[in-house]
Amino acid sequence: MRALRAQYYGMVSEVDAQLGRLWATLRDLDMWDDTIVIVTADHGEQLGDQGLIEKVGYFEESHHVVGLIRDPRHPGAHGTVVDAFTENVDIFPTICEAIGVPVPAQCDGLPLTPYLCGQEPPWWREAAHWEYDWREQFIDGSPHDWPWDRRLERQHLAVIRDDRGAYVQFADGTWKCFDLATDPTWHTEITDPAVVLGYAQAMLLWRSHHSDRTHTDMLVQDGGVGRFPDPVMKVSVPDP
Repeated sequence: MRALRAQYYGMVSEVDAQLGRLWATLRDLDMWDDTIVIVTADHGEQLGDQGLIEKVGYFEESHHVVGLIRDPRHPGAHGTVVDAFTENVDIFPTICEAIGVPVPAQCDGLPLTPYLCGQEPPWWREAAHWEYDWREQFIDGSPHDWPWDRRLERQHLAVIRDDRGAYVQFADGTWKCFDLATDPTWHTEITDPAVVLGYAQAMLLWRSHHSDRTHTDMLVQDGGVGRFPDPVMKVSVPDP
């Protein structure tokens, strides 16, 4: 594990060095103050946390990724750390607003531009969501003598995480609920039925909002395709 972490830190240093070359080139071309910079990643790395490596499971280490944005027009907000829950779907609407393009109605994300201006948005999500799918482990033709259900539709999980805890719903019908306010290591489980039910309802609401990808909620109208007029829906976990 020590060698693996050393290699990982070496890769971080390599990325840092290459980004430095890019920044230097932008400055040499007099483009640094005319360029919005976004640095993010597709997934995290367990790197020994929870006794795991690579990206796997429901733990935050695999899904909580870096998100750095620099807008040269708002230097007063540079270096600001945002503790709000953001998701990768926020990047596209952020770019749209930053360059003055209307955000398409079918976007699932929220623009981060208020934060880039050093302001608080009028509304923001109270929880983050992520999923993990491991069906590819069962369709490569290799023989597996494993004791669990191998139906493909059951080989995934979904997570809803707020500032108090996290709820993990497995596709086989089982679940886990963690008290992260007391124990951020994901080892203390919540067993209070009222609290678990609140998370389960929030998960169901979120899934129902994103389950239909057949465009039945879309309208063809002047200017393109968009959603039916709809107020912003607030997805949050009810207080126990």
